[in-house]
Amino acid sequence: MKLNKSTLKTIDILNLVATGSQGLTITEISQQLAIPKSTTYQILQTLVEAGILEVDRNKTFRFGLRFYEIALPACDQMDLRREARPIMEDLCTKTGESIHMATHDKGQIVYLEQVEGPALLRISAILGSRGPMHCTAMGKAILAGLPEEEVRGITGGGDLPLETANTIRTHDELLEDLREVRYRGYAIDEEELLPDIACVAAPIFSRDEIGPIAAVTIVGHHSRMPSNRIAFLGKQVIEAALKISRRLGYKGDRPYTIYQGERSGTGNRKSGASVEG
Repeated sequence: MKLNKSTLKTIDILNLVATGSQGLTITEISQQLAIPKSTTYQILQTLVEAGILEVDRNKTFRFGLRFYEIALPACDQMDLRREARPIMEDLCTKTGESIHMATHDKGQIVYLEQVEGPALLRISAILGSRGPMHCTAMGKAILAGLPEEEVRGITGGGDLPLETANTIRTHDELLEDLREVRYRGYAIDEEELLPDIACVAAPIFSRDEIGPIAAVTIVGHHSRMPSNRIAFLGKQVIEAALKISRRLGYKGDRPYTIYQGERSGTGNRKSGASVEG
């Protein structure tokens, strides 16, 4: 595959700027990389316009705000996977089921990590693949920590896409389910995305506590997840999610602390005890 020369020069410039703690001038960049000054100027101006770089009064270039907006979430995800992996492995050992972790992006969950369980019929996910939020336990665990207007923006506020006969059908039904998720502390998916698959998930928070950055889930065949075991697994996954969250700087003693006074409504859609019980 033929590589784009302009893109390679841009990458070289970014790598060079990363080594210069005091910033670098156009002349310094041009000379050190042996790039014509006119070409260097064009690339730098484009990066400044995009907010990737900024130029100060001494005409030296350094990383701008937009660079950090892009880079820091990626660093957080690397930290998240590193901190979560041993806890996920421990949860897999305790439960005998597969463990998945996902973040959210543009109204979908994105699978970040998995630990396959010892069961004969293992349930795997393709890392980097995406899935819906309204009919997955991880998706609902994340949605339960978001403002309702943000949830509406994700779902569209009306009828929801059906994956199975058990999929939540409307936005209002989803909001009711999310209230139950907040009360229990964990989300449940009983054959809502795939037949014969059940999941129990809890949210992962970071130090800013603004909202869930990810979720971790226990995944198994529905036949292995009767209601009394779901309640047990719910407590297990909450404990694991809180361990991961605390490694990331979270100070709360339970999920969804800002909703601590809330109670579920009808409480008749899914089984499971609250985290307080």
